[in-house]
Amino acid sequence: MADKRKKKDKVKSKGSFEEVFGPGYFVHIEDLVEKMIENLGPGFKKLPGPLVYGFSVIGRSEGDTLIREFGSLSVESGTEVFEEKNSFVQKRKPLIDVVESDDKIYVTAEIPGISTGEIILKATDSSLDLKASHGGCKYSEQISLSSKVDPESTTATYRNGVLEVVLKMFNSDKTVLVHIE
Repeated sequence: MADKRKKKDKVKSKGSFEEVFGPGYFVHIEDLVEKMIENLGPGFKKLPGPLVYGFSVIGRSEGDTLIREFGSLSVESGTEVFEEKNSFVQKRKPLIDVVESDDKIYVTAEIPGISTGEIILKATDSSLDLKASHGGCKYSEQISLSSKVDPESTTATYRNGVLEVVLKMFNSDKTVLVHIE
């Protein structure tokens, strides 16, 4: 009985994904994963540390879809992983979520294993530049913002591996260094 329920739930969830993203949408993602595995080749088990790859899919009100990668591995990395093992292990893209309200933009980034003093956060009127490093682990990401913000009003907090940034919407051409509480 339980097996039938599980099978029925899988069919339901697959249908709902196809309703939202369209038929065959995830076939493209499966192709990306297959390409990544092919590019790694047989030697990928010799790499130090965990391989991390993920992506977030965001449907926008304009009708387009934003796919953002995160982790220590990307589809494009291919065989360079084996040529530069240290750079592979050290460079990571953090998991990032950007939410826009009427007058603010909220950016949340997952960057575990870092202390507040090891994070450099710079804001401009149209982007947020995040860099963090601790030992051999480095995070780096430039986030393009969909609306103009006032970089001087930016606030940020870092707790339990999660960086939360709040930017007030405004018109300005300045770049400022953001203090993290």
